[in-house]
Amino acid sequence: MTTAMTAMDDETRREDDVDRTSETRGNGGNSSDDVDARGAGEAMVEAMKYVYDPNREGSGAFAGANATTTRARPTCSLKVMQFNALADALAANDAFASAAYYEDDETETGNGNDDGGEETATTSTSVYDLNFRKRGRDLIRVVSTGDASTAPDVVCLQEVDHYYDFFEPEMRKLGYAGIYKEDQWSPCRKFDAPNDGVAIFYKMDKLELLSSHAPGCPRPRKDDAVRDAGKTLMARFRLKKDPKSDSMMRKAFGSLMRVASSNAKPVFSGEDLREVVVVTTHLASEKTVDGIITRLEQTKELCRQLNAFATNLCSDVDGVQIILAGDLNATPNEACVVHLRGRGMRNAYEDMSAALGDEKANRFTTWKTRTGVFKAGEVKHTIDYILYSAHRGSKVVSVAKLPNESDIPGDKGLPTFGFPSDHLPLQAVIAFPT
Repeated sequence: MTTAMTAMDDETRREDDVDRTSETRGNGGNSSDDVDARGAGEAMVEAMKYVYDPNREGSGAFAGANATTTRARPTCSLKVMQFNALADALAANDAFASAAYYEDDETETGNGNDDGGEETATTSTSVYDLNFRKRGRDLIRVVSTGDASTAPDVVCLQEVDHYYDFFEPEMRKLGYAGIYKEDQWSPCRKFDAPNDGVAIFYKMDKLELLSSHAPGCPRPRKDDAVRDAGKTLMARFRLKKDPKSDSMMRKAFGSLMRVASSNAKPVFSGEDLREVVVVTTHLASEKTVDGIITRLEQTKELCRQLNAFATNLCSDVDGVQIILAGDLNATPNEACVVHLRGRGMRNAYEDMSAALGDEKANRFTTWKTRTGVFKAGEVKHTIDYILYSAHRGSKVVSVAKLPNESDIPGDKGLPTFGFPSDHLPLQAVIAFPT
């Protein structure tokens, strides 16, 4: 049986030219070198192959539809958010120049990051307060977007160390269910704090969780290359066609077809067959040659695990759509990102930015200045991604605009007022073909 990410090799060969040129291109604004070399108009035409054009009629509803095997209009889509939430233990110990961690007895109730509250702390609060009792509420506001019409269907989070006592109950109030993988080798251990991990939240009225998998967990040692797929969690979902009458829909379309062999995988008939696999990951953070090699090996193991997961469980292994959202700790031209592009995965922000000709978009997804002994200095680059399986006909419909430097208070980067993490949240709408 063909595997999830290799079954479309014949199709992805037709995208080889796209992948090879994209390897020299950064996320969004980092694509200027490529644009200079090949011409701005040519880059826009290429990117439009992967961007949904709602103004086209009939089978040409996808812009550049002849570049893929599927030309039909998308019948469904998912709003996906990617967000590294900054672990509480790291927020307290990373010495950010833009923020400070005030203990509970250092601030008054009703100040700091509360809604509408004035800064009345007994100590200086001219910088953002990282105390999770306040910052946690800001994180939920970011994830929920404050508007049900724009709230994501799926939220992929990294550096989650308050899953059970905060994120899970708060997200459930908003209509989400979640799954979580704690990192047994979390860096939070050195601060005698709870381990962080990765989580996937999903709207219960939009998606049905079918199965999940946490690769390489547990493993006997941190550097076990055979089993190390980074901090990774993958989930297989079925999209609900009519959330208001799901039980009726299942009766009408979800009857289980009889199969000759009792060992055969269940096959549902009708429109409720649409499956999607969502993967979130957080790769090794070391910005060294060894770190680059480790991230590449983690990515390869992630792909092997994803192949096995989809092959064994998905009803249509050759057609299942894949979304990978995570903090790869790698800039766009690094080996692990190039490897994923070579497997048919495309960057939603890169495609949309190039299609719109906006060279200044998405210049960074993290910007921080540390003053302590741990990774001291300023960094500003793109290391967070929403990737989608373009080789299977998926298209990016839209992405949330990211702020530039002038939109962020102060000159020290993140976290700060209005931005409760050292990473920016990404959001994209991905459309699936019929």
